[in-house]
Amino acid sequence: MIALAFALLAAAQAPERAPQVDNTPAPWPDPEREQNGAISKADPDARQTLARYAVCVAEKRPDKVADLLTQDFRQTSYGNGLRNLVRANELCARQVGTRGERLRGQNLPFAAALAEAMMARDATPLKARLAKAATGKEAATYAPSDKVAMCVARSTPDEVAALFATEVGSDGETQAATKLLPVVKLCAQDVKLETSVAGLRSIVATASFRLLKAQES
Repeated sequence: MIALAFALLAAAQAPERAPQVDNTPAPWPDPEREQNGAISKADPDARQTLARYAVCVAEKRPDKVADLLTQDFRQTSYGNGLRNLVRANELCARQVGTRGERLRGQNLPFAAALAEAMMARDATPLKARLAKAATGKEAATYAPSDKVAMCVARSTPDEVAALFATEVGSDGETQAATKLLPVVKLCAQDVKLETSVAGLRSIVATASFRLLKAQES
């Protein structure tokens, strides 16, 4: 699936027009990522709340989070595991000003936020870790878009790390995502991927985490 906001690419080629954040939740990359789940609007405030919530959960349950994020997201156990994390961490939800029930059904956004939170726990610069992993062990991929995301993570570690360093929903995020588009296109080949900036960040985050974890085995 890859037609990743080609409007953004056009905007990047026209200096007089600044890239715009796509806050409309496009269909997520693969049905497996959101089975029976309702996608909430990808507005910046909601995404930032989810990011803060994920940091709290990652701090409280790092082993469980790491184990879950390396599993096959097509399996029912993956979605169940994410829901169990939500149920077990209602205190984290209250700390960031939301309720756990509002976070259910957001498998990919939640998994991606957890992946970023887990990667941030290591003090070693992320771009250095990704660069080293790029020449190391391969990590399994579970869908066409996941394969593309893994290729992006291995091909351009500096730009991927720069994307994760931006605040979700910001102009900086859009600009960082735009810089990835040429690599996304090369990695996609004949795969068609329809997603938003938030979707691109999500699939690359989950792939990047699995790539790093693969180096530990």
